[in-house]
Amino acid sequence: MTGETIPYIDLEKISEQFECNKLRNACEKWGCFRIINHSIPLTLMDEMKMVVVALHDLPMDIKKNNKDVIPGSGYFGPSVFNPLIESVGLYDMGSSQAIQDFCSQLNATPHQRYA
Repeated sequence: MTGETIPYIDLEKISEQFECNKLRNACEKWGCFRIINHSIPLTLMDEMKMVVVALHDLPMDIKKNNKDVIPGSGYFGPSVFNPLIESVGLYDMGSSQAIQDFCSQLNATPHQRYA
């Protein structure tokens, strides 16, 4: 992947076969992609970014409340081997109860829960 960039997917063209093939290739080769022409308001994206920053700025003792539902799904902090890696885990984005549990574990404010 040297010299390559993360692929982008144009949602205005997603009904075209070429764009669908780009999406499939991005998923198979990269596991991620950028989306353009998505019509999500910039104000909403900015708000979401602020909530994510606030989440990662939480004190360590609160982050550790994010427990595993399945192995590897909870809080994962920096280590000697990976000092720049930190993550919190949400087991099931499709479950409103799982989302509420996640927010409760991290003491999310009502604004952060629904931003």
